[in-house]
Amino acid sequence: MKEVLDTRFFIEHFYSSDPEVQRKTREKLRVLAKDGAGIVPAIVLMEVVSVTCEKRGEDEASIRYLSVLRSGLQVANITPEVAKVAGMLRCMHRKVPMGDCVTAAVAITSNAKVITDDPHFEDIESVKRAWL
Repeated sequence: MKEVLDTRFFIEHFYSSDPEVQRKTREKLRVLAKDGAGIVPAIVLMEVVSVTCEKRGEDEASIRYLSVLRSGLQVANITPEVAKVAGMLRCMHRKVPMGDCVTAAVAITSNAKVITDDPHFEDIESVKRAWL
């Protein structure tokens, strides 16, 4: 099954001080890239760049951007179908941020699960979810 990586996954991957969490995220990325099963929504890539720029500056943000692009993960753009599904999710789940609705829509349209510990995804029953 394909897996969609949420921003929370990358925040833990890049910023966790827990060596076990870092080991798990590295292994998850390795397996997903090897199997061609990992998907990164473009909006997640945007959020990773933004958070990194705020925490570490523009140079580090550019490095993280390139590392995700070169990782072997598929970057999923917002297609018309993803836009429709995300809009419907946002309509039905007003407390779920739009970025999470887009990530959920990528998972739904890709028949994938979302790798996240973000509680917003608990509200969207049609999305399968897992964590490390």
